[in-house]
Amino acid sequence: MKKIIFFDVDNTIYNNDKGEIPAQTKILLHTLSKNPDVVLGLATGRGLKKLEIIEDVLPYFTYKVLVNGAYVLKDKDIIYDLPIKNEDIKEVLAFVKDHDLNIGMVGINDEAVNYWNDRIGFGMNEIHGLPPAVNEKFYIDHKVYQLWMFADLESEILEIAKEMPKFRVFPWHKGGADFTYPQVNKSFGIKQCLKYEKDYQLICIGDGANDIEMIEIADIGIAMDNTRFNELKEKADHIAPHIHEDQLHDFFKKLKLI
Repeated sequence: MKKIIFFDVDNTIYNNDKGEIPAQTKILLHTLSKNPDVVLGLATGRGLKKLEIIEDVLPYFTYKVLVNGAYVLKDKDIIYDLPIKNEDIKEVLAFVKDHDLNIGMVGINDEAVNYWNDRIGFGMNEIHGLPPAVNEKFYIDHKVYQLWMFADLESEILEIAKEMPKFRVFPWHKGGADFTYPQVNKSFGIKQCLKYEKDYQLICIGDGANDIEMIEIADIGIAMDNTRFNELKEKADHIAPHIHEDQLHDFFKKLKLI
């Protein structure tokens, strides 16, 4: 039976604080990629362009579940593609004009925000991303797969999300969150990949709120100890060491997954 292993990116493969892939993680991914009975996948809120931070290991991954499941690749082939409707984006932009909020629009290779301030700068520093363009009309010429929202506090975003029933919110730092269609999530994207596979054991590992559902569908679900979401740990079968400890290869070996 083959193993299909999906990894989150931020603070799972990639240490956001240090701006690097930990040494043991590189060894682990290289080792897994050499095993013919292992298929590797990424499941991330990032688009394709923002995967440049892990370009050294990208060739190891057969599947890429991007922008939280709205865009899915098998090698270079698109196997799922669900952009947000323009009328829904216009509705959100109209809503936030009466609130002190930043909205970002995420394409596969580009992104833009409705206006720039320090909240956007903080958010980009958190994910080590290039500054997005400032272009409120970005959605007219680009497919948008995910929205960002930035506020001073996470609690503000969660309250506002209640007034936006067309979308689901995934917080990722104290004042930033991803907004997707309710049916779109990483587990949904992974299921699109699994249509191409049979006779497998599914293993998923991550640290974020957007990883909870993929942990639930996994035969072996692994939460990173650095997660700030208790529900993720509760749903996981195992807790991997904090990313700062750089012990992921040893951890997989201990579980006999390599």
